[in-house]
Amino acid sequence: MAVTFALAIALAAVPELQAPTLPHLLPIAPETAPGTIRVKKGFRLELAAAEPLVADPVAMAFDENGRLFVAEMRDYPLHRDDGIGRIKLLVDTDGDGRFDRATVFADGLSWPTAVMWAKGGLFVGATPDILFLEDTDGDGKADRRKVLFTGFASTAPTPNVQGLMNSLVWGLDNRIHGASSGNGGEVRSLVDPGARLLDLRGKDFVIDPRTLAMTAENGGGQHGLSFDDWGHKFVCNNAHHIMAFTYDAHYVGLNPHFSLPPARIDIPVDGPAAEVYRISDEEPWRVLRTSWRAAGVYAGPVEGGGRASGYFTAASGVTIYRGSAFGSDFVGDAFIAEPAGNLIHRKKVRPSGPILVAARPADEQRTEFVASTDGWFRPVQFANAPDGTLYVADMYREIVEHPTTLPDSIKKQFDLFNGNDRGRIWRLVPDGFRQPPPVRLGPASTAVLVKTLGHPNGWHRDTAARLLYERQDRTAIPRLTELQRRAASPLGRLHALYALDGLGALTESHLVRAFSDRDAGVREHALRLSERFLSSAKIWSRVAALADDPAINVRYQLAFTLGLVSRPDKTRALLAIVRRDMEHEWSRAAVLNALTAGVGDVFAAISDAEQRRESAAGSAFLRQLAALVGARNDRAEVARVVAFIEGTARTSLAFALARSLSDGLSRAGSSVAKAGIQLTSLLTKARQLVADHEAAEATRLRAVELFALAPYPDAAATLLPLLDSAQVEPVQLAALSTLDRFTTAAALAPALLERMTRLTPRPRREAIGILVKRPDRAMALLSSVSAGTLSRSELTLSQVNTLRQHGDQRVSDLARRVFEVKPSSRPEVIRRYTPALSLRGSRDRGKTLFEQRCSACHRLEEIGHALGPDLVASKAGGREAIMISILDPNRDLQPNYLAYIVETKDGNTLVGLVVAESPSGVTLRQAFGAETAIARADIKAMRSQNESLMPQGIEEGLEPQDLADLLEFVVTAGDAPRP
Repeated sequence: MAVTFALAIALAAVPELQAPTLPHLLPIAPETAPGTIRVKKGFRLELAAAEPLVADPVAMAFDENGRLFVAEMRDYPLHRDDGIGRIKLLVDTDGDGRFDRATVFADGLSWPTAVMWAKGGLFVGATPDILFLEDTDGDGKADRRKVLFTGFASTAPTPNVQGLMNSLVWGLDNRIHGASSGNGGEVRSLVDPGARLLDLRGKDFVIDPRTLAMTAENGGGQHGLSFDDWGHKFVCNNAHHIMAFTYDAHYVGLNPHFSLPPARIDIPVDGPAAEVYRISDEEPWRVLRTSWRAAGVYAGPVEGGGRASGYFTAASGVTIYRGSAFGSDFVGDAFIAEPAGNLIHRKKVRPSGPILVAARPADEQRTEFVASTDGWFRPVQFANAPDGTLYVADMYREIVEHPTTLPDSIKKQFDLFNGNDRGRIWRLVPDGFRQPPPVRLGPASTAVLVKTLGHPNGWHRDTAARLLYERQDRTAIPRLTELQRRAASPLGRLHALYALDGLGALTESHLVRAFSDRDAGVREHALRLSERFLSSAKIWSRVAALADDPAINVRYQLAFTLGLVSRPDKTRALLAIVRRDMEHEWSRAAVLNALTAGVGDVFAAISDAEQRRESAAGSAFLRQLAALVGARNDRAEVARVVAFIEGTARTSLAFALARSLSDGLSRAGSSVAKAGIQLTSLLTKARQLVADHEAAEATRLRAVELFALAPYPDAAATLLPLLDSAQVEPVQLAALSTLDRFTTAAALAPALLERMTRLTPRPRREAIGILVKRPDRAMALLSSVSAGTLSRSELTLSQVNTLRQHGDQRVSDLARRVFEVKPSSRPEVIRRYTPALSLRGSRDRGKTLFEQRCSACHRLEEIGHALGPDLVASKAGGREAIMISILDPNRDLQPNYLAYIVETKDGNTLVGLVVAESPSGVTLRQAFGAETAIARADIKAMRSQNESLMPQGIEEGLEPQDLADLLEFVVTAGDAPRP
């Protein structure tokens, strides 16, 4: 049912509604529900269970005999003291693929969101706990209940019901993996009271099912965690529908002089908040709430600009299909639920160099694998099943929405628990599917379990692997050895290796054989499993030889594995890898992470090759090497870099390497001057090039950057005039960045302030950022604002907050006097600019405004820098959504876009997004694409501003027509030109 509501522009408060103003969507009976669902040709969605057998399913797990355990989150979306969450046990007694018997396995649970059968019982995630439930008398009901871990969401003041721990999954490594989700927590073991608290902020967790020890691993998803057949891990969150990990957490920090980029990356080629194609109507309440938000009378984002669909807003349950029923072309595909759009999305996952990418199938470019016209259809999770199909958990609710996002006047018209007595479990099956015999692996012999490791269905392989690990039957060892030697299936050989490892029976002979396996995936995992054998000369020789492996994934893994050893001959292997895979930035990062010795040798080899073959990747790697040499501050290595700089005819490269070397030396507490490096002739060349307007811009930029190595008077004499003249913007920005390096130059602040009015907008913003960084400069900046020579509006909200919260008392006191706190008037601003929605905008003028005001943090049509949220979602959302996010950036503040202040021990204050954290440092992403890696040892303090990095007040100086122009550009970006 489609209902349209006018914008309530003149309203000053959320209006009250008289029931029944909002129509309700009615549920569809289970027997007729399949008629509302459109499925990809060649497939169908079959009902495997429905109410009253099951209600509100959010997680599923099969035991070894095909029984299905289901977590019923009946207390969604509000915490209830009565604990109405349950675990239901479903059984298919006649083997027809439809469950016909249900038992309440456990009840009285709060927020159950994860289940997994192992060790003869059920692991259950019910925030704040992970429990272990056992049925000792076989009646289908748990009669033993033990809390193993507690503390999930313990650090969240108000836990987000949509960010609870979830997705317990068996891994290749014979351990249980789980997603911590957005609430994180400090988790403690109740099995081992002596175990330390485990901080799971931004991390996922792993449980050893035998020892019940918990450790942290790379994480950061929301609801959903899955592995493919080869152990690659995938997660998702609301607006990032499929993410993967590029390396394991235990490789972080191996090289104290190099920081790896964040492991979790978005992999869809169509962007994290990609478009989706809903066929159901928008909910009337959502349309009304959107109109109120657009009018500024209710806080929150404008969902879809008046429509509740069009892009991912609630991605959930990402699962890699590993079954045997669909056919080999579907194995490895990702299925993602979008419950807000009543659909299921599919992606093809494929390698791209050493990492993975995901794309829509060719025949699903503008359709979804599953979509329903039923607004109650709420898929949230999947399970690969014993019969080779894919099961779908459908909460089947009228409303799936966080309560805090709903106005009270709308909530009064709905029962948010409506549907908690309903729920469906579906299974995706191909046409012509024949139901296989029921599975019974529980009583299977060890010989049968070993044979099952080669089964085409991933569920069978995983279950057999788990049972072998639990039984610890040593008679399996010769059979596993034979399987590794002779199995036709590479996955059988892979599982044989991990099963041997789980039995403590993996030997050098097994690994040597695996290093020569005909499948690259087996060779890659042999490297992972060899890491505790690297002290063996026999193993080491075979490991090092894999530097010449034909498969890039093997070479990539080898680079990480080599980081665990300190053998001098590993340098030769790392050099072989990087020579072959230079163009892949992730391969370069893996090599640098492992390069803890022999850096000078690698630099000499690569620089010699680059003299003959100039390449962007080679030059980039040389710069990274020069910085690493500087950070290590080894006299001999530094001398080799300096010799190359002085001898190369590639002036621009020489400039860049000198600057990188200087950066590295600075991290080591040294400098070019302290190291006794003379760059007089190079600076003379640089001075000539800076003044040469005919020189290539890239070369001039490198020349400007080199003056960070000169004394301040010399640098100022060369660079400050660039700010006075009609230089191209990149040259001015490079000059400012270089001047910023002179942290003790007292004359810099007045020199910048004196030139401020002559700078164009972006250099002016950069100059203000430089002044904010250090206490002495900040004082000069505040004095200028106080005197009226610099407008207060020039500073962003983040910069103002930084100054007001500054660690230097003088700065914070003056900032509080200069910037008096004024009550927020965002609703009034929104009302003032709402007429822009009805004005016809000019795309060309809007593009100019985007470049001037938005390009520092957003990117469209190759313009700007990707710092803020992906604008694909905003474009799909429409003008109202974009207008709200521009005018009130803090209205729906997402944790991953919180601005952080980092104070360094040398006096700098930096503001940006924390995009990576490790034991060795923090990476801060700032406007204009700048990223700064800061060593932990150099951080004095780090705190959140609790504000968006996007500045409030960006509308200053704009008329409604200007905003209309800007909106026109954003919503039409990438479209074909209008006739």
